[in-house]
Amino acid sequence: MTASVHPACDRESALVPAASRDADLVRDAEARLRCSGYRALHDVSCDGHEGWVRLGGRLPSHYLKQVAQALAAEVEGVSGVINLIRVVAPAGRARPWDRT
Repeated sequence: MTASVHPACDRESALVPAASRDADLVRDAEARLRCSGYRALHDVSCDGHEGWVRLGGRLPSHYLKQVAQALAAEVEGVSGVINLIRVVAPAGRARPWDRT
């Protein structure tokens, strides 16, 4: 049987300032996005506050938006993800609903 320690009771994490933990989360989330193999995810912006990671920027598909969210959510210590990424058609491509 393994014992788990509630994060609020973990003395080591209590010694690390919240701003430092947030910076670590952002750094780790950005690293996951950059190493994903999807070039478009390199331009996604990240910031963090109290264990939450906020994603911003523009991507060409809803699929990539979901991939970015899933990658950020997998980072150890992330409590939640706020996904503010906008999906926009790549330059020179019409969106299906714009066709006449």
